[in-house]
Amino acid sequence: MLGDSLELRKPVLLIGIGKIGKNIVSKLKNDFDHDFLLISNHKEELEVNNNSLYIDCKSWINPSTYKIRSFLESHKEELYSKLSKYQTVIVVTSLAEKAGIAVAPIVSHIAKCLLNKKVISLVTMPFGHEKDRLFQSSISLKRISSNSDINFIIDNDAYVEINPHLTVEDCSKITNEIILNMIKLIPEITLNLGINLVSGNLKENSIDVGIKELVAQLYSSLGTSSIKRSILYVNGARNEPIGRLNEILNNFQNSMEGETNDVSFVVTDSSRNNMQLIASIKGKTKFDFYDPLNLIPDENVLDWDIPESHPNIDLPLPLID
Repeated sequence: MLGDSLELRKPVLLIGIGKIGKNIVSKLKNDFDHDFLLISNHKEELEVNNNSLYIDCKSWINPSTYKIRSFLESHKEELYSKLSKYQTVIVVTSLAEKAGIAVAPIVSHIAKCLLNKKVISLVTMPFGHEKDRLFQSSISLKRISSNSDINFIIDNDAYVEINPHLTVEDCSKITNEIILNMIKLIPEITLNLGINLVSGNLKENSIDVGIKELVAQLYSSLGTSSIKRSILYVNGARNEPIGRLNEILNNFQNSMEGETNDVSFVVTDSSRNNMQLIASIKGKTKFDFYDPLNLIPDENVLDWDIPESHPNIDLPLPLID
């Protein structure tokens, strides 16, 4: 391991949690040489084989995240057994879904804290208007980040702030494409420890316009964070003049605030001229402020290693007259 980068070892397990997990795995499994596991409390988000773990919530029609987590307790031994066979675990989920909020912190805790595996998490954050999910997503994100060697965060709300005309389906396509590209890039890039904000687009923009949009998305999610280093991936720019690419890189580097001098520019083979920006950060993002309690310094907070759940407890009490 060099500096704050991470070297990964096989075998690798890709865990897809919830709807987005199934979407990603279904697109990768035919050309992905690693094993995968799907986890959900909805059977339609799973496959009928040994690569799925169904969380049966019994008679609960619309269980809360706490209730889903309580039913996951009965599967902990099974999870422990499945994860113990691998050196590296990649977790993909959406923290706008109940399954992701409930399950991802537990899975990452088992993999990292109990089994000491290398853990990479890729999570998408909810839209700003999903007020009922912001608080829970922030709590889960904090736990997932602490249980991951590397955490990639994709912010749906940043796309809407820059392009308010986007639909939910448009944003879903963008995030799915970004996650797919990130998983494919993992064996090829230097992975920086800690939290990494990822922005991207699918439009056939000029490189100049695309970079401006990516930087705007990045600063939309930063909060009070600062950027340690960033990598810009430009797909389909092999025919651009090298001098032009160098000029774009210099302009991009100058647009970064603070003392960020470590900026990399990678051109990849692709028929599409789309881009991704990966920024390693330190400090608080806007997601920390979804939870008002994050304003309290960590050293002044008493918390549990395992997130709370809502188990069914039958406690028959005698009738006392």
